[in-house]
This record gives sequence, structure tokens and C-alpha cells, in this order.
Amino acid sequence: MNSKIPLVLGLSTVLLVTSCAASVETAPNAKDTTTSVPVVSDVTESNTQSALPSTTAESKEITAEDIVPTLKLAQSDTDLPPEEIEDASIKKETFRALAPLSYSREYPAVNESGDLCLVAWASSGDGDGPATLNGPKIQCQDPTEAKENGISLKIESDKDKPGVVLAMLPPEITEDVARSVLLKIPGNHEDLRPPVEFRATEDGLVSLAMEPETAKDLGEITFPRKEGSEFVLNLD
Repeated sequence: MNSKIPLVLGLSTVLLVTSCAASVETAPNAKDTTTSVPVVSDVTESNTQSALPSTTAESKEITAEDIVPTLKLAQSDTDLPPEEIEDASIKKETFRALAPLSYSREYPAVNESGDLCLVAWASSGDGDGPATLNGPKIQCQDPTEAKENGISLKIESDKDKPGVVLAMLPPEITEDVARSVLLKIPGNHEDLRPPVEFRATEDGLVSLAMEPETAKDLGEITFPRKEGSEFVLNLD
């Protein structure tokens, strides 16, 4: 009986050593399993990047309608210019009238390239009777540029024909802002044919006009912008 006890103990020791060795050998396999985790992480990162919004897709293209809202409406009789335009690139159906001024007739329009154009005539009358017109003069801008800086142009006087310097201001310059600035000009007023005349459409688009001599004397006019910077209208 006593001789069997060492044999049993010897077998138990062998089994215990074998079990430990098997545990040590299987450990690398468990380690190998964890190496697949970064692959899942890479796929997740890729999916996250593809889900981010595209800056190009988010940016909205500025069009002429964003500046002149009446382009979204049908053309009326008052939108028709006083004379035919020879420039074939201007789309005739896009003419829209700005607020009437005694110094000029001004019409925004769109050309074949999608630019916003200002088509204008200098006027010698006060609006109550026949007036002598001089023009047209056309100035076109990319809508993004027109939204930022408006559109201005100059028509030189010629013999008995009048001249004018005029501008369609950026849409952020409201009528109240324009009034507060322009009425500070010495001698300016809002009666008939003031030194610097201004008016706004029902949509709030402000235009102004003056004689070339007045523009030369003033040089420039500065308007405050909404965000605190300034818009400088160069009259040269």
C-alpha cells in the first residue's frame, strides 16, 4: 500500500507540469488575437473622415438674384430701359429698375456669363419734364464682388450732354446708413437734385448719383459695414 503513494504523487506532478507548459504555449495565440484591433480602428477613422461635410459642398454660390431680389420676379414696364442696348451679351429680360434719380437712369441686368451689370444713362432733367440722356455706360462685376463692393461707373459729359458718377451700393449698406453718412456732406440734402442724391428700392438696394465735379471734390465716401469695418466708395 505505501509503495503506491509515491507513484500517485509522481503522476500528479507530471500532469501539473504538462498543464503549465500547455498554458505557456497557448499564450502567444491569445496575444496574436489582440493585434487585429487596430484594423477595426483604421476602418472607423476612415468612416469618420468620409462622414465629415465637404467645405465645397457647404459654400453657397452668390448669384445676381442675391443682390437684386426683383430678378426673381417678372419684368415690368418700369424695368425697361429708355433706349435699346447694343451689347448682345446683356439679357434683355433681366433689366430691373433701381429707385429713380434725377441725375441718372440706372438698371441692373445680367449678362450671358452670369455677371451682374449696371447699365446707366446720365440725365439732365429733374424728372418732371423731358431730359437729355447720355449713355448708356455698362459696368459688370462677378456677383461675389458686387455683393462686397457694389458697382460704380462714371459717364463723362460731352458738349451739351450731361455727365454723372453713380453707384449701386453693396446690399448691406442700408438706406438709413447711407442717409446718416450722406447728409453729413456739407450742403447736402434730400430735396430736388441735391449735391449727392440717393434713394433705395423697396428691397432696400441703395443707389446714389452726383455730377462729376462733385465727385472730384469729394474723392471718396466711407460707409460703416455691419461687422464694424468700412466700405470706401472711390469716386475717381
